[in-house]
Amino acid sequence: MKIVVSVEDPGVIDQVLEYSPAFIEIRLDRMEGGLLDQVHAIREKTAIPLIATLRSREEGGDFAGDADLWARIVGPIAGCVDLVDMETRYRNHAPAIKSRGARIIASLHTNEMPSPPELGRIEATLRSYGDIPKIVVKPRTEDDLMAFVTFTHRAQKPICTSIMGANFRYARAILPLFGSEFVFCHAGTPTAEGQYHIREMRQLADLLK
Repeated sequence: MKIVVSVEDPGVIDQVLEYSPAFIEIRLDRMEGGLLDQVHAIREKTAIPLIATLRSREEGGDFAGDADLWARIVGPIAGCVDLVDMETRYRNHAPAIKSRGARIIASLHTNEMPSPPELGRIEATLRSYGDIPKIVVKPRTEDDLMAFVTFTHRAQKPICTSIMGANFRYARAILPLFGSEFVFCHAGTPTAEGQYHIREMRQLADLLK
């Protein structure tokens, strides 16, 4: 289980570093000011791998621009992070991002619960341009969740899977047991409903081993 701490305020980075997460996700869409300078400042503080995420409003974030604006913002930042989260709507810019040395987490966040065949098609699309597919869905029933766990277990690795919302939030801790590469947490301020604090996730991980 690789724990990622999501950060939307660079001012808390010292607090995050105290927990020594496997990765730090920088939520660019939740930040203001000179984004490149802020990412540089974080990079200078730590060798922990960084993930840059500029999440669109359509997939639960705050970024309202088009694909070209996304690329103008993220392109320079890709040179000083390890991974870039890229939604399918931005995939035409994948070669440029990779040319700067960053790997791509190809992501889809949906308030729906795709069927198993749909999940397979989504995974194939994400793998076509990214290094690690990330699929985040919203199960409505326990049967939905079990189908998603089964998909995670059987999917080609690496893959990251998670759920949206507070309902079934325990799935965030369970999915890594069935092959999900990352689990996204917070270190004080959640960036998504249902996120666990990294301290809680480590306790759960120890208990579930």
